[in-house]
Amino acid sequence: MDIQHTYNNEQGEFFLLNETGAKIAKLSYYFVDKHTINANHTFVDPSLRGQGIADKLYQALSDFVQQKQLDLIPSCHYIATKWQKERSKN
Repeated sequence: MDIQHTYNNEQGEFFLLNETGAKIAKLSYYFVDKHTINANHTFVDPSLRGQGIADKLYQALSDFVQQKQLDLIPSCHYIATKWQKERSKN
């Protein structure tokens, strides 16, 4: 499973494509400023649900935030829940 990532100075997306090139899972975000992103949407196709795909997208986001030393505003409920759990462990 190859999670892909694309972004520019305004927005970005982690995603998974099916064999025809259609996006079947994605986690999108936008830049609030050059040091802060707002992760605002997660989608996983119903055929993939229950397989940990959303968690893999979240982990890719978390790695990106750490690598780029960004602040995260998690406005998507799923991401907010995961982010809060991760932060409470530390």
